[in-house]
Amino acid sequence: MENTKDIILNEALNLFSEQGYEGVSMRDIAKAVGIQAPSLYNHFASKEDIFNSLMDAMTERYHKMAVQNQVPQGSMEDVVGAYVFVTTEALIAIAQKMLLFMIEDDFAVKYRKLLTIEQFRNEKANKAFQDFFIQGALTFESSLFKDMMAKDVFIACDPLIMAYHFYGPIFLMMNQFSQKDSDKTYALHVVSEHVKQFSSIYVKKLRK
Repeated sequence: MENTKDIILNEALNLFSEQGYEGVSMRDIAKAVGIQAPSLYNHFASKEDIFNSLMDAMTERYHKMAVQNQVPQGSMEDVVGAYVFVTTEALIAIAQKMLLFMIEDDFAVKYRKLLTIEQFRNEKANKAFQDFFIQGALTFESSLFKDMMAKDVFIACDPLIMAYHFYGPIFLMMNQFSQKDSDKTYALHVVSEHVKQFSSIYVKKLRK
């Protein structure tokens, strides 16, 4: 059973993702939750506090998904050490599960929609969007790929361009297949073929 704070966050996310951050008041959130506006302040100090809590909730939700799907965790050294032994088929499975989370999890879909809407008019939203969906992902992957090259797993090339090659299509898929009428089976096929082709280009010795 959801506690009041979780209900507030979910209702706020629903409103923010439809009307934008600036278009929603604390009174609107309270009405959606079914409580008086002053009662909101027993749980959150301000609308910005709710927004910050949504960012924390999304980070925690993503981390739990990654752990459940056995995505390598820890320091970069630990992550590199784990990926050295990941086969192409295992990487496909990880990529598919992560894509499904981003296109099927209601919270994740609405959170990305919120940041997409607000990134051009809200500095905090823009930073969150860049950190989570763009620059943060590219920085992590380029660092990972650089270290994987040092381990002689990948061919020598520009690791940032390699990160663009891998993550660009994934980001496009997140947006393409998050529609309610999207063919999820086809989405899994596309990400599988993407990983296979990426591996055929960059991995020195394909690991089935």
